[in-house]
Amino acid sequence: MWGGHPAITPMIWVVAESIGVDYGKWVKLYQSRYFKDDFPEDNERFQNVRFTDAVNDDRADSLRLMRERMFQEQNFEAAVFIGGMEGIVEEFDLFTKFQPDAQILPIASTGGAAIELADRLKSPPKGDLQDDLDYVSLFHRRLRIVPRELRYDRPSNQPQKREDRLWVAPPKNGGSDGSNSAL
Repeated sequence: MWGGHPAITPMIWVVAESIGVDYGKWVKLYQSRYFKDDFPEDNERFQNVRFTDAVNDDRADSLRLMRERMFQEQNFEAAVFIGGMEGIVEEFDLFTKFQPDAQILPIASTGGAAIELADRLKSPPKGDLQDDLDYVSLFHRRLRIVPRELRYDRPSNQPQKREDRLWVAPPKNGGSDGSNSAL
């Protein structure tokens, strides 16, 4: 889930297409009608856009409404905050208000407002969030993403149990044992 942005939305589209997932089933795009004249063309590719109303023709109020809906309509395990400017601080404040039990990962090594967010936590992160530039490894560790876990095109195709989603090497003798070794 993300709030539509002319720089981010095209990147989400490219990533979703490159890994072969049905993005409309896995992610949601929130877009404030305040920006209707500036919607990225890529919005049209997504069939999962959640529009929120413009509020009093005011940018800040319209963004706040969109962010509140994003954080109230979902249950999150974690939030990753990367770089950013003033908007990331507002998102952090709303996210921690509506999702108090979620893990917060301000990636301070990306600079920007993420540094301020890291400092604002009760237990400021040290080590990897401060200086690790290997973000794939960092996300695997901190978000408990298992590299051997297979990715599925849509949630309905994904087995419920994590152990049933793990890649299993084919037997060395070349025979088939019925495992999930290939997609």
